Amino acid sequence: MSLMRKGWEFIRDFFGFRKNSNYVRNYIIDANVKSSIYMAFIIIALEIWMIIRNVGKYVSPLWSNYGTSFTSNFDLLFTYLGLYILFIVCSTTVLIFAITYMRHRQNKVGFILNIVMGGICILWPLLLFLEHLSFGDSKAIVSSVTTITVYASMMVLGGFIICHNFYKERQDSNSLILAMGVISCFALVCLAFGIKVGYSDFANPILKNGEPNFDRLKMIICFLTMVTFVGCLLIWKPYFSILMLTGVFIGFMYMLKGYEGREFLEADEINYITFLIALTMITITIYQQRVVEAQKDEKLIHDAVYDPLIDMHNVRYLTDMVRLNNDINPLLNSRKIYLFINIHNFRTINDQRGFEFGDSILGIIGKNISNIFKGDLVARQADDHYVVFAGIDGFEDKIEKLRNAVEDISEGLYIRLKVGGYIPKEKESPNRAIDKARYACGIIKRNPEITYKEYDDKMDDKLTKRQYIVNHLDEAIEQGWIKAYYQPVVWSTTKELCGAEALARWIDPVYGFLSPADFIPVLEETRMIHKLDQCIIKYVCSNMRRAIDEKRPVVPVSINFSRLDFELMNVVEVLESNVKEYNIDRRYIHVEVTESALSNNELLLNDTVNKIRSLGYSIWLDDFGSGYSSLNVLKDFTFDVIKIDMTFLTNFEKNEKAKDVLDCIVQLANRLGMKTLTEGVETDDESEFLERIGCGRLQGYLFGKPYKLSDFEDKIEKKEYIISKEII
Repeated sequence: MSLMRKGWEFIRDFFGFRKNSNYVRNYIIDANVKSSIYMAFIIIALEIWMIIRNVGKYVSPLWSNYGTSFTSNFDLLFTYLGLYILFIVCSTTVLIFAITYMRHRQNKVGFILNIVMGGICILWPLLLFLEHLSFGDSKAIVSSVTTITVYASMMVLGGFIICHNFYKERQDSNSLILAMGVISCFALVCLAFGIKVGYSDFANPILKNGEPNFDRLKMIICFLTMVTFVGCLLIWKPYFSILMLTGVFIGFMYMLKGYEGREFLEADEINYITFLIALTMITITIYQQRVVEAQKDEKLIHDAVYDPLIDMHNVRYLTDMVRLNNDINPLLNSRKIYLFINIHNFRTINDQRGFEFGDSILGIIGKNISNIFKGDLVARQADDHYVVFAGIDGFEDKIEKLRNAVEDISEGLYIRLKVGGYIPKEKESPNRAIDKARYACGIIKRNPEITYKEYDDKMDDKLTKRQYIVNHLDEAIEQGWIKAYYQPVVWSTTKELCGAEALARWIDPVYGFLSPADFIPVLEETRMIHKLDQCIIKYVCSNMRRAIDEKRPVVPVSINFSRLDFELMNVVEVLESNVKEYNIDRRYIHVEVTESALSNNELLLNDTVNKIRSLGYSIWLDDFGSGYSSLNVLKDFTFDVIKIDMTFLTNFEKNEKAKDVLDCIVQLANRLGMKTLTEGVETDDESEFLERIGCGRLQGYLFGKPYKLSDFEDKIEKKEYIISKEII
């Protein structure tokens, strides 16, 4: 059964019985129109050559015999050149039509040219009365029928071109059918011309010494050439090509056999059939090739505008449609709002039910969005994010319906709908508008009480600053707007300086002092944080080298590494290149790695962290105790220092449990052979307690805020900080 089905599928595809998609159909029509450009150009060149030839061979010698009468001269020209001029007019009309057709937009020049040439094709049959038609014998009948066919086809061709012109102006789908009609009429003109000339040559061969020379039947090639043109021009379906070409050849051979003046030989029949088979296979091959190319293009276009995971348009399609509407009629985009939809906490579905189940839920949510916002532009951006370009009337009710739908399909898992909205300004960039809606959505991401938030002026100021940061990071690094500030680290027992932490600060010419809270989250989100950290490493090493050269005291400096640094750059290579360039002792560089970075990328970072430590750098675990801490990090990695997060010191005087936890952490670190540092120390009570439980290093405003380098060096110079002898 499977073999029979495969056999049927082969036959169906070979003969073209499979229904093509609209794209493939249009692709084939466009290819036929494009083919007509080359064929029309070739025919024009051939006919010009034939006119030049006939003028020299026939018209010039006979010119003097016709006198000066306009009618006589016109009759002379029409008799010997009329058919060629007709063909030039027809081919030029098709050439202009095809060229303007291939342009996506109709311009005035093309519109006028098509109207003029189409009109000429319609008016041309008025000259038919000049052609003396005779139906006395079979040759005359064939000549008359083919001539009438040529003129009738030209009239219809001209009408099709004029109608297509107006339909295309209105972007009507009927323009495709009319385009195919134009090509079909052109093919019919070519075919009738080939039959007329070929049959005429057969019935009245070239004379030699006053006798018919049947061995020199040259013009029959005209028929074969025109049939080849037609076969390659009307590539529609293989079965159509087979029926059309077979009918033409059988009809033509029947006409030749019916002519009594010359015997139609069996060899001629074999030659014609062989040519028919060859031409039919050529047309089928061209069709199959075009279908394959069209299907490939269709898939590429589909993949470009459809989301690869679910059957839904992507954001590129949405933004392209918005831009197209703006070009056609900006009113189409009036009273609209961009909605950025986020399914908050969707990760729990993937974690608990698996990614396959999660993908199916994304598809269901996508269908709900499409159904609820029916008639609006909807798209999936990525992950659990969707974008809608909706009418402003009633959109809040639709959001409420969607919220209920999301909660119904959550199946007991805590996922919630979050929506940000933005009403765009006239002709505002769609991508920029979506960013604003997304920003508004992010504002309420962690607020369980709010589902929808609309973008406002306050957000606009923040987003403008965010965009400024992204756009000017490279300039800020190059111009030295970004520097490291140094916050002192002291021994808990002696309060002597044993190091400093390098903290990035951005002093901008436009915004002034930018807080790290302004630019670090933005750079992490846009995956540009590694540029900032590379800048800080270079800044620290270069200034440490300067201090050494000037014989001034230096202290070890700890440098923070984001979790993204280990993805976006080779941390070991960056460290080594700077240390070697400035000839710094590796023991003076402490590498701080956040706990979240290690827990999220354990396999990736394990080898890197061990390699850094083996090279002689001190590895510190930063922010221990913040968020969801895991003791697995202490089990799987070896650190020189654990930095205890400042959150443990919140309400220190009143929270006895915090003291017990701090004590346990310090004792655990000691047992694991690791030293400890507590940050955020602000009071003497906190300092005394941490010293008592054995926490070795302290950092916080009690011992100094982050200072710019010159101020930090001045304080050391003025002995406000005493550098410990045990700094490494």
